[in-house]
Amino acid sequence: MDPLPKSSTWNYIFKNASTTATLGGLGVVSGLLMDALILSAFGVGSQTDAFFTALTVPLLITNVFSAQCPKVLIPVFSEYFRHHDHAAAWDLLRNLLTTTFCVLVGIGSLGVALSPIIVPLQIPGLDPKTIAVAVWLSRLIFAIVLCQGLASILQSVLYAQHRYLVASSGKLLSNTLTIIVVVLCRGHFGIEAVAAGMLVGAFVQVVVLASALSTHNFRYHWVLKPSDPKLREILRSFRDPLAGHVLGESGVILQNVLGSFLGSGNVTVMRYASRIVQAVAGVLLGSVVQVTFPLMAKHAAANDLGAQRKTLLESIRLLTVVGLPVCIWLMLTAEPLVVLLFERGEFSRADAVLTGVLIRFMVPDILLGRIVSVTQTLFNANMDLRTPLISTVIFTVAHAVFALLLVGWLGVLGLPIAVSLASLSNAVYMIVKLQARFGPVGWSEMRDFPFRLAATCAMGGGGFAVGAKLATLTTVSYSVAKFLGVAMPTALGMCLFIAGALSFRLIDSRLLLAVERRVS
Repeated sequence: MDPLPKSSTWNYIFKNASTTATLGGLGVVSGLLMDALILSAFGVGSQTDAFFTALTVPLLITNVFSAQCPKVLIPVFSEYFRHHDHAAAWDLLRNLLTTTFCVLVGIGSLGVALSPIIVPLQIPGLDPKTIAVAVWLSRLIFAIVLCQGLASILQSVLYAQHRYLVASSGKLLSNTLTIIVVVLCRGHFGIEAVAAGMLVGAFVQVVVLASALSTHNFRYHWVLKPSDPKLREILRSFRDPLAGHVLGESGVILQNVLGSFLGSGNVTVMRYASRIVQAVAGVLLGSVVQVTFPLMAKHAAANDLGAQRKTLLESIRLLTVVGLPVCIWLMLTAEPLVVLLFERGEFSRADAVLTGVLIRFMVPDILLGRIVSVTQTLFNANMDLRTPLISTVIFTVAHAVFALLLVGWLGVLGLPIAVSLASLSNAVYMIVKLQARFGPVGWSEMRDFPFRLAATCAMGGGGFAVGAKLATLTTVSYSVAKFLGVAMPTALGMCLFIAGALSFRLIDSRLLLAVERRVS
C-alpha cells in the first residue's frame, strides 16, 4: 500500500495550506478570544442579539467580496502574471480599486439610510429597545463594507501571485485590534466599542495589504475608467457569484427571523455555534480550498485539464484526511469546548450546553461544505460561474425548506439540522455535475485510500472518546476540569490518529519531518 503521493501538486497544496491554516488558526484563536470577551462583558441577551443582528447585512455584503472576489479576480490576474505583464495588471487594479471605492461608498451610505427598515425586518420578535440599539449599531458597522471590499480585491491579487503570508493574516490583525479597542473602550462605549474595534481593524488590514503589493512595484493613484473593456468584463463576471452568494447568505437572515420567535438569546447562541463550526472549517479545511484555487486557475490558463483533475483529486484527499478526524473531535468535544471558551460572566452553563448541541448537528457541514467549495474551484477556474450559482440556489432552497419544517417540530435544533441537510443536497449535486462536465476525475486512483482512512479515523475516534471519558473521572478544580475536558480527548485522539495514519500508511513519515523542518 503506497502512502499519499509526494507530487509537486501535493507539496504545493500542503505547504501553502499549512501557511494559511497556521495564520487562519491564529485568526480563529484571536476571534474566539474576542467572542469570549464579548460574552463575558455583555452576556447572551438583548445587547448581543442587537449587535449580531446589526452585523448581519454588512457581513453579508463583505462576505460577498471576500468569497467571490478570488473566484473572479484570481483567474484574470493569473493570466497577466503568467505572461509577466505586470504593468497592465497594475493599471487594471488601480481602475478596479477606484471603481469599487465609488460603488462601496454608495452601498454603505444606502445601508446607513435604510437601517431603520432592514433591521426590524430581521428581528420582528424582539422588543423595541433592542431593535433601536440594533439600528444604531447597523449604521456604525456599515462603514466596514468599504474597507473589507477593498481588502478582498488586494487579497485576490496576492493569491494570484501565490503570496499567502500577508494575504492570510488579515483576520488575525483585525481581531487583535478589535480586542484592544474593546478592552480599552467597553466601559465608556459599551457594545459600540466592538463595532468601533472592527472598523479600526478593517482599515489597518487594507493598509497592510496595499503595503505588501507595493513591494512588487504597485503604486495606487486615482484612475477611474468605467468604460474599460476589461473592467466591464470583470463586473459582468460578478453577476452569477453575487447572486449566488446573496442567496447563500440569506440563510443567516432566515435564522435571525426564526430565532427571534424562539426567545431572547437564541439568535446569539445559534450565531456562536455557527461561528465555531465555520472557524474550524475555515482554518483546517478552508485553507486547502484557498490554496487550491490559484493552482487550479494556473492550470486552467494553460488549458491543462489533466492537471486540474489531479489538483482536485489531491485536494479532496487532503480534505478528507484532515476533515474526518476534525468532525469526530468536534462531535465529542463541542460542549467542553464551549464551556472552556465562553462559560464566564453572563454566559451560563445552560447556554454552553445548548451551543454544544447546536454545534454537533452542524458538524456534517464542515466536510460537506468544503467538498462543495473545492469542486467549485474547477468550474470557477474555467470561468463557468453558472454552475456554482445553481449549486447555491439548491443549498438555499433546501435550507429554507428544511428550516421552516424542522423549527416548528424541533425548535432551535431545527436550524443546524437544516444546514447539514442542505449541505448534503448541495454536495450530491456538485459531484454529479462535476462528472458530467469534466468527465471521470480519477476516483479509482485512490484505490484502498478510503479503507486506510476509515481505519485511521476509527483509531483516532477511539482516542477522542477515551480521552473524553477520562476527563470526567479526574478530581481537580472546576477551572482545571474545563481545560482537561478539551485537552485530554484532543491530545489522546490526535496521538492515536497520527499513529494510525503511519501504521496504515495513510501519510508518509517524511511528510511529518517536512512539517517539523518548516515549523523550525
